[in-house]
Amino acid sequence: MKHPLICSSCEYYRYIEYTRIKLHDPENKKGFQIKTPYFVCKECGERESVLPRHKIMKFRDEILPSIYGGEFFDMPLKYIFSELDTEKRFKQFEHLEFQYDPQDYYIIPGLSRPEDDGYLTPVFFDKDLLLYYNGHPNYSVKFTSFSSCNIYIKGKSMFEWGFGINRYGNLFKWLGDLGADFENESMQSHLKRFQASNIPSDHEIVSKFYLSQNPFSPRDAFQDSDNELELFSLMNKFNNEIAKKFGFEITKVDIEKLFDYYKSPIMEEREQVFSSILSLNKYFVENLQEQSLREILLRVGLTSQDLQKDGKKIGSLRLFTLLIKYALKNDNTDEIITPLFVLNDLRQLHGHLSDNSFEKRYNSCKAKLGLASVATDLEVFKEIVSKMILLYKTLIDEKSS
Repeated sequence: MKHPLICSSCEYYRYIEYTRIKLHDPENKKGFQIKTPYFVCKECGERESVLPRHKIMKFRDEILPSIYGGEFFDMPLKYIFSELDTEKRFKQFEHLEFQYDPQDYYIIPGLSRPEDDGYLTPVFFDKDLLLYYNGHPNYSVKFTSFSSCNIYIKGKSMFEWGFGINRYGNLFKWLGDLGADFENESMQSHLKRFQASNIPSDHEIVSKFYLSQNPFSPRDAFQDSDNELELFSLMNKFNNEIAKKFGFEITKVDIEKLFDYYKSPIMEEREQVFSSILSLNKYFVENLQEQSLREILLRVGLTSQDLQKDGKKIGSLRLFTLLIKYALKNDNTDEIITPLFVLNDLRQLHGHLSDNSFEKRYNSCKAKLGLASVATDLEVFKEIVSKMILLYKTLIDEKSS
C-alpha cells in the first residue's frame, strides 16, 4: 500500500500546511474564510486539500444564509470535522502540561485509532533539548538515523521509543509515550526540562521514526539506518571481508566501543559539525593501516615504485584508492572515493575557520559533493555520510561478487 503522504506525481513525501481559503457566493457577495489543511509537495508544487471538496462546499452552503453581505470571518476547523471534536484536549495527558495540536492526531495519516485516545498525537520539542543531555557526563545522545534518536543514561536508553526528527529539524515524541515516560516521580526533573523545550506543532513528522512505527507497507516498517550508525557498521563489515581475503586488517577501530566516544552533530552549528567531521576523518582516514595496505597492494602485483611519488611513500588515503582500483578492480575509483578526500580536506579546513580563504575552499568541497554553495554545514555533513555509505556498500557488493 502506498503511503498517503507520498506525492502521486513525484514520489516525494508531502508536508501538511494550513492555508486560509475564502468561501463565497459571488451573486450576493457573501463569504467567509477558514484555515484548512493541505498536502503540499515541495518537490513539484502539487497541492491537495486534506478535506474532500464536497464536504467543504456542503458546509459553505449551510453557513452562507446566516452571514451578512460582504462579511468574512475565520471559521474553526472543528466545524468541518463535524463528527470529531478536533480541538479537544486529551484529558488523560493533561497533567503533562505540554502544548500540542489535537488536529494532528486526526489529519496526519496513521495516527488516529478506534479508541480515539490521542496516544499518537505528536508533541514537538526544540533540538536544543538534546544539548544538555549530550554535554552531561552521565548522559549521551545517540542517533539511529538522521531522523531518529534516543537519550542514554550511563549506557542505557532513557526512553523505550526515543524521538523522531522531522524535516524542519524539530524533535517529536508521541503524547502517550510521554505519559509513560514521565509516570515515575523520579522523572519529574526531566519533565520540567522537556516542558521548557516544548514548541508549537509544525504538523510535520515524516521520518524513519514515524514510518517504521506507523507502516503502510513493508518498506515503511523495515527502515535501514542512513547515518553514521550504518556507516560504522559497513566499515566494520568491509574490514572483516578484506581481512578474510588478504589476511590483513586495514583499519583499527573497535566498533563496539566507538559510539561510547563518538558524538553526532545536533544543531546547525559549525563547531559541532566540524568536530564530528574530525572524528570521522580519524576513524576512516587516519586509522587506515598503511603497512597492511602496502602488503596487499604488493601481493596483487604493484611494485614498491608504484607506492611512491617523487621518491616518497604515498599516504594511507592514496593507498586505499589503489586498493579499490587494483585489489578490488573498481573502474570508477576516482568518483566513489571522493567523499573520503573531501572529508580529509574539511579536516584540514577546521584549523582555518576564520581565514579569508575558508569560504572559497569550503565551497570547493561542496561542489565536489554535488552541493550548491548555499548548502548548510549539516547538509554537507549528511551528504558526506550518505556518499561514504554508498562507497562502502559498493565495495562490499563488489567484494561479494
